[in-house]
Amino acid sequence: MVFAVAFLAGCSGLSGQRERPGADTRVEPSGRPDGITSPQISVPDRPTRVAILLSDDVAPYQEIAAEIRLRGQQNEYLTVSLAGRSNPATDALQKFHDFDPDKIVAVGLPAAKAGRDLSDRPMVFCQVFNYQDHDLLTTRTKGVKLLPPFSMQVAIWKGITPNLRTLGVITGPEQNDLLAEIQQAAAQHRVELLVRTVTTDKEALFEFKHLTPQIQGFWLLPDNRVLSPRVLREILSYSNKHGIQTAVFNRHLLDLGADISFSSNEADIADAVVGILGGAGSKDLLFGPPMTPLTTVSAAVKREFYAALRSRGHAPEELRQYPSDR
Repeated sequence: MVFAVAFLAGCSGLSGQRERPGADTRVEPSGRPDGITSPQISVPDRPTRVAILLSDDVAPYQEIAAEIRLRGQQNEYLTVSLAGRSNPATDALQKFHDFDPDKIVAVGLPAAKAGRDLSDRPMVFCQVFNYQDHDLLTTRTKGVKLLPPFSMQVAIWKGITPNLRTLGVITGPEQNDLLAEIQQAAAQHRVELLVRTVTTDKEALFEFKHLTPQIQGFWLLPDNRVLSPRVLREILSYSNKHGIQTAVFNRHLLDLGADISFSSNEADIADAVVGILGGAGSKDLLFGPPMTPLTTVSAAVKREFYAALRSRGHAPEELRQYPSDR
């Protein structure tokens, strides 16, 4: 059983949607027999066709697709699942090409790689961590960040553990931008960040054990290059034995012994995707920076940790059970 709280950064409309460019409405001259021209309002183009590629049929990916369709109702959608395969099945591939999408949304790394290879149409990808390793950012592609704002994560963590002073982070190579963002967030809240870069899961476990005497908390990132399931379990077990708080990226990992999770939510991801796609009449355009940040974070703690927080008076009032746990 876990308890959770969602935090929102910035101001947004009640609908939770981002502003989108309007329809492609043009004023064109219309000839008349007397030589006088009068304005003629052209009819907007057909709806933009958006193909949503899902890496698998898992519930979070399906929910992201549903939220995108809900927010971008001016578009026409086709959802195609790779069903966990590295390449689309023949029937799925045929549906994709018959649909002839103007734009592509890819959810998960396999879908992003497939979308890049299947078409030269503009693509937005999400739920991808190591996008740099696969050259996913191009002149026709943009992405949505996988993880919630780190400054919000540290603020929540400090609210739960006011005396938090040192955190450890281990990543694989080529994550300089990500580490700079984490370092800035830690410094903002006067937390020292100890970083180790490794290339294998064995190195990750080795460095973690050497970091343990120097840190109060350990921040696990979803870098599957250096975080295998076996090493993940060993890190969580070792943390519990040595009193190190662990923060993870998926609340289901709380069942393995993690103390707190920081994750994104489907509505926030969909808002970002629809904002990048733009409105009617923008079939060849994508909007925003190369990687659009998320604006909310969902924080959850395991039941035992919540009880300990309550006993020390450090459990925020907003921290509550998920509906499924009530």
